[in-house]
Amino acid sequence: MSENDQYARGVAAFKAGDYDTAVEELEAVTKSDPANHKAFCYLGATYAAKQRYNAAIGAFKSAQQIAPGVASIHYNIAQAYEAGGVYSEAEYEYGRALEINPNYTLAQEALAKLKKRLDHV
Repeated sequence: MSENDQYARGVAAFKAGDYDTAVEELEAVTKSDPANHKAFCYLGATYAAKQRYNAAIGAFKSAQQIAPGVASIHYNIAQAYEAGGVYSEAEYEYGRALEINPNYTLAQEALAKLKKRLDHV
């Protein structure tokens, strides 16, 4: 079976909510093609969906190493940090996403909500 087939099956499993299959397929893709940042992104999203935030951050950081100029990867890292309760790192990563793309609405909104929440703590 080709990496493309495995990747497609992993993405389809993720979208269908079959996270165990998605992890299996996407981990295999990232092992056989360690330069596939999209596979690492979906793997990170799958880990996050399973509330495995440290694993999600690791996968997203692998994607970031491969494709450092992609704002959405930093946004995803921030989301995982925020879900895991590491707010200072989440704030930093939202900022990185906005450095890359100052018009990134999702990152702007998430950062504003996070700052508002932190002001009330």
